[in-house]
Amino acid sequence: MIKLAIIGTGFIAQAHASAYKQIKNAQIIAVTDKIKETGLKFAKEHNAKFYDSVGELLQDKEIDMVDICTPTFTHEDIVVKAAAAKKNIFCEKPLTLSLKSADKMINAVKDNKVKAMVGHVLRFWPEYVRIKEYIDSKIIGKPLHAFCQRLAVTPDWHQENWGASEKFGGGAALDLHIHDLDCLIWMFGKPSIVMAQGIFDPVKKEAGGLVHINTTVGFEKKVTGFAEGGWEFKGAFPFTMALRILCEKGTVDWLFRAGKNIEERSQAAEIKVYKNDGTIEVLEASKEDAFYLELSYFIDCLENKKPVKNASFEDGRAALDLALAAIKSAKTSKVVKL
Repeated sequence: MIKLAIIGTGFIAQAHASAYKQIKNAQIIAVTDKIKETGLKFAKEHNAKFYDSVGELLQDKEIDMVDICTPTFTHEDIVVKAAAAKKNIFCEKPLTLSLKSADKMINAVKDNKVKAMVGHVLRFWPEYVRIKEYIDSKIIGKPLHAFCQRLAVTPDWHQENWGASEKFGGGAALDLHIHDLDCLIWMFGKPSIVMAQGIFDPVKKEAGGLVHINTTVGFEKKVTGFAEGGWEFKGAFPFTMALRILCEKGTVDWLFRAGKNIEERSQAAEIKVYKNDGTIEVLEASKEDAFYLELSYFIDCLENKKPVKNASFEDGRAALDLALAAIKSAKTSKVVKL
């Protein structure tokens, strides 16, 4: 049994807690949040102990693992302290805000010999997993180009709106768009060049970060990728994500639209393969929740002493590197080499 603590009890913590309820060998035993009332409520809901601070929580010797669901700018400090306390670490994406910070976190994990994983959940999202399996099989030949899309309404679930700040959350490029950049790396390997254009916060300009970004990526394997991401949409615009991959002998296409955010992620959307001979194949994907699959994987790594080979902190650093390059390109209107 892995006994764990959740640090931060906002929207994503709720999704994680729901997943842990389904994992028989995981138990939430402790919680902390800087907003005491919110934290106490969350702790009561999950029959866990509430701690007033991260430092106090990390002294609890019963805790095997911490799940960090706090704002991005807090990740480094919590990870370093948790590693020093010999706690295994799951940290929500993006890993952090700079490569220097990412390296400090990776080194803390290595030096203290704990396991760590970052929440790049698309690597476990059933449709993305099925599409990657199909592409890797080369049934429709070599992949040539990929298109990714992630569109949402302006977030109102970040406490004090930290996510919209380039300084504290990185804006849409780091908080939203990074999902698809990580997906492209996961599917096609190391990127070589990046070119991006974007729209900055209409009110705060660059200080508010990008609210919409289009990124073209060239990969060493001679595949190209294009990702569009943004959260400047208003009203009832539905959360939208898409993945389309052009291959030598056909095209895989998937489009998902549902709900304000990911709360309606259980809705089905067909994966279709349009083959060059005119036939259409529908791919079946697992119906399991992506957060359940992601966290089950990490719990299994802990229980069975397996290395974390998917969504490692090093993977998180690679996605951050690409996202930061995209931001630099959008700001300078220049191609950035990696």
